[in-house]
Amino acid sequence: MDTVFLVLLLIAAVVAANVISWEFKKIPVAFIQIAVGLIFSFFPIYKHFELEPEIFLLVIISVLMFNDGQNTSLSRLTHQFGTTFSLAVELAIISILIVGFVTHLIIPSMPLALAFALGAIITPTDAVAVSSITNNMLVPTNVMGTLENESLFNDASGIVALNLAIAAAITGKFSLLNGIGNFFYVFFGGIILGAILGAFIVAIRLRLINMHVDAPSVIVPFTLLTPFAVYLIAEAVGVSGILAVVVTGLIHGIQQNRLRLTSSRLQIVMTSTWSIFSSILNGIVFVLLGLSLPSVIINLRKHDASSVYILVGVGILLYIIMTVMRYFWTNWDFARIRAWDKHEKHANSIVMAYSGVHRTITLAMAFSLPLTLNGQPFPYRNDIIFIATVVILTSLLVPTLILPLLLPQQVSKYSEAELADAKTKMVDNAIVSLQTRHGDSISISQVVNILDGQRTVEGHIDKSKLTIVFDNCFELEQQTIEDMLRNKEISSLNADLYMRVAKRTILQYQQSNFQRLNLFLKFNLVDRLSLSSKARKRRKLFHNMKHHQHVNRAEMIERNRKLWQQMAVVEKKPYEKIVSYLNQSLVNDSSSHREINIARKAYDERHRRLTANFASHEEFEQNQNELLIEAFQQENTYIQTKVSSKEFTPELGGALYEQISTDQLVYLQSINEE
Repeated sequence: MDTVFLVLLLIAAVVAANVISWEFKKIPVAFIQIAVGLIFSFFPIYKHFELEPEIFLLVIISVLMFNDGQNTSLSRLTHQFGTTFSLAVELAIISILIVGFVTHLIIPSMPLALAFALGAIITPTDAVAVSSITNNMLVPTNVMGTLENESLFNDASGIVALNLAIAAAITGKFSLLNGIGNFFYVFFGGIILGAILGAFIVAIRLRLINMHVDAPSVIVPFTLLTPFAVYLIAEAVGVSGILAVVVTGLIHGIQQNRLRLTSSRLQIVMTSTWSIFSSILNGIVFVLLGLSLPSVIINLRKHDASSVYILVGVGILLYIIMTVMRYFWTNWDFARIRAWDKHEKHANSIVMAYSGVHRTITLAMAFSLPLTLNGQPFPYRNDIIFIATVVILTSLLVPTLILPLLLPQQVSKYSEAELADAKTKMVDNAIVSLQTRHGDSISISQVVNILDGQRTVEGHIDKSKLTIVFDNCFELEQQTIEDMLRNKEISSLNADLYMRVAKRTILQYQQSNFQRLNLFLKFNLVDRLSLSSKARKRRKLFHNMKHHQHVNRAEMIERNRKLWQQMAVVEKKPYEKIVSYLNQSLVNDSSSHREINIARKAYDERHRRLTANFASHEEFEQNQNELLIEAFQQENTYIQTKVSSKEFTPELGGALYEQISTDQLVYLQSINEE
């Protein structure tokens, strides 16, 4: 139970860090997650918290690698296979060897096998981290594609090499020839097994789809369990579980077009689930780093007060060595990246060098080191974790500072303000078109509510504007009821009862306690003083009718039902007036659309409650769906007209088309499910 609670707190820490990162977008989210972890480390509950190393490989690394695999383009991977193999295998092995020997020279007491283990840990790169750093920059497409392919397989190379190094540390023996042979057996064995298992699992998924067993409650858990099952099977037969998971993910990516035969809702749920799942796992790793960093530093200081500074220097030196190696490896054509001339080739090599960012996998591998070795505490475990942390932070900080100086800024074809303004105009045009063709009705109002969600909402609710909107609605209701009473369309009793409902509505949606108190006094004191004797008699009669003791329950229910049925009839005319006023206000005053939308939803909800038992729900839903489809068509026509007249750029039009397509897909899917 304690472990579950601690894990839930870790997830909460990730969420908190992600919220903070929205306010400090220039700071990599990893730094914020580490900082939150540091804060959590002072909580007594985390004083002796440790996660078993095997859990990192099974629960975190395997899942992340599977997700990377299924999001990788196989055509690009096969086209760049030579470059990918050179970077992910050849450069990775050479980097591990050089880093291992350099570390052993600087720290002679560290066994060579553990130095190689350190090299295996800090070699893998993370293309996702590069994307987060360069999201506002123009990175050459061929460079970014190369980085993504490299990070997919050098993770596996590092993990295989790490396992071999730990095995050598345990046995105390290492043969270079046997080690290389074992490396290729584990490496390619994982690839072959992953391809077999991937094809088998995809076949099962397709079979379930063909049998129409494609509900998210079946397919999503089935897919989430896939990396765990593949990893455990591969490790059981002695090949790389991580590579098997990667290849299984690739097979899923290959079959993605066939898997899209599933429902649109499933695709949306699947994509969202994997995005959230991988984001949380990435965040947990860095929160755990922040949690463990104080204890790691304390243990290092107990060993040697100066060791912390030495390890910081070692981490920075190793990062420099790997960065220089990456530059020369691509510049000397050991890994070819397409370039038109030597200048572009040099520029690509520099970007490749600085883009060797180390993040989640490096840290997860460091934490996956066993706690014990031959029955004794694992030697240099804290040192290796600390050096890996220095390499990660350095590899994040350096490109954050340097890449903006090397790469041009990405200039959007449209600003966020232009997109928000275009959305508003698009929605307003659709609303006006519907009102012109069909007038004002409850169906139109519901469609307007749905369309209003397409707008980009910015800022906060203006309480004074909201009060004005509700006051205007109440005055319109009061005037309409008085006219109906004067024209003898309704009785005095129904008019009195309706105005009580209207007062309750405006009282409920006021934003401040002071406003509510004012209205309460107005409705309950001032109005009572101004009531005529006839009105008092009507109210007393209604009160007695509701609460008289000798009236049995069945009669009371029937009378209440008839009263509310009368309210539904009475409410029709003032409601139509309010809907017309609010819809017109929405078009004329776009600056108050948030406040108008709140008022419209309040009156729509009241109308639904009053008419729920007396209207045809099926007929209403069908009418609403037809109107919404018509609105989507009008929006598409509007965008096409604006792009043709060059009022909207093609890029702005494309963004609007994308939103309409997504909204249409989600809404139509909800109709099918109902």
